[in-house]
Amino acid sequence: MLTKDNVLEKLKELINIDYFVKAVISNPIKKGEDLPKKIDIKKIMLKNKPCFQFAYYIDKKVIHENIEDDKVILEKIINLMTTNFKQCDILANNSLTLLMNKKENFKITGIKKATNVDNAPKAHNKEKNYILKDGEYVDWLFKLGVMDKNGIVVSHKQKKFRQINKFLEMLKDVEENLPKNAKIIDMGCSKSYLTFAMYHYFNIVKGKNVTINGYDLKKDVVDNCNKLAKEFNFTNLQFFNEDIQNIDKDEKINMIISLHACDTATDYAIYFGVKLNCDVILSVPCCQHELFKQIKNETLSSMLSYGILKERFSSLLTDSLRADALKLCGYKTNIIEFIDMEHTPKNIMIKAIKNKNFSKNNKNIEDFKNLMYNFNIEPTIYKLLKDYF
Repeated sequence: MLTKDNVLEKLKELINIDYFVKAVISNPIKKGEDLPKKIDIKKIMLKNKPCFQFAYYIDKKVIHENIEDDKVILEKIINLMTTNFKQCDILANNSLTLLMNKKENFKITGIKKATNVDNAPKAHNKEKNYILKDGEYVDWLFKLGVMDKNGIVVSHKQKKFRQINKFLEMLKDVEENLPKNAKIIDMGCSKSYLTFAMYHYFNIVKGKNVTINGYDLKKDVVDNCNKLAKEFNFTNLQFFNEDIQNIDKDEKINMIISLHACDTATDYAIYFGVKLNCDVILSVPCCQHELFKQIKNETLSSMLSYGILKERFSSLLTDSLRADALKLCGYKTNIIEFIDMEHTPKNIMIKAIKNKNFSKNNKNIEDFKNLMYNFNIEPTIYKLLKDYF
């Protein structure tokens, strides 16, 4: 048997923390709603640096703690066990089980060299580092039915899981433009898979302490989302059953997101992003009917005589004008693929980042107006933003 004083040295002999994969602290001595029933530990990347994430399972909640100093991990495991746990299973260069009795004496059993652990340093691992991984348990994804209790993504949710990861990669691309305590508005949050994913990425993975407010005009949707946010212990996430016009105009909003807002609702989302002087605007349009009813052009009359072609062209023209309008309002704008075309044809995202070196260009404004004239159109995005050009 080993005492608390000398078990640490023995663990250091057996466990090379550079090759740490995971640990599970379990078998609590005392049980209660306010006591962890188990603690999962895994290695993650936080701000491009390796970090150890402790997940405390307390009642129906999971509370996360991130620790960057790898020198204290084994000592912390021992200290946590002495508070209320009898067992810890560790997987690194070796796998082993650490047991503790009532007198706080320790025993190390089941020592085996880990043959299935990649012993190459993580920084040299060329495999794509997905933000959410199939096989790694995430509490809120389990409760939403995306993965099972072992962290395996269920078959009929594979597309949704890939969509979530794709969205998180896009957030990763823009996060340098957001301060640590940023405030984000999500318009038309609906079922909020991506809203919860955004909260997880910024607050749990990145530790940026962002506040997210979701807005939707359906009360049942808002009530359900608030219930889930409370269940997930997402304390900086709240949903509102009201119009975004009612938010405090003096409060700094750093990013506004609208995903699959129908028809001109996308234009209003972009408008509010500009009006609130957001640093980042992300918009995924949905159905688009406005220009289909207006568009006329003699040169393209042959193409526009076919309904399906006219519809597709009108959608592309609509999004092009939205992106150009954002440029005229002082944003660096790009149109990118949101998810693969196989999942949905509505796969375009407009990404706009505040241009700190912006200067007004009258020629670009004239080009925008000429485009409207040539196609006999006056889109909502122009009516809303023309005073900002």
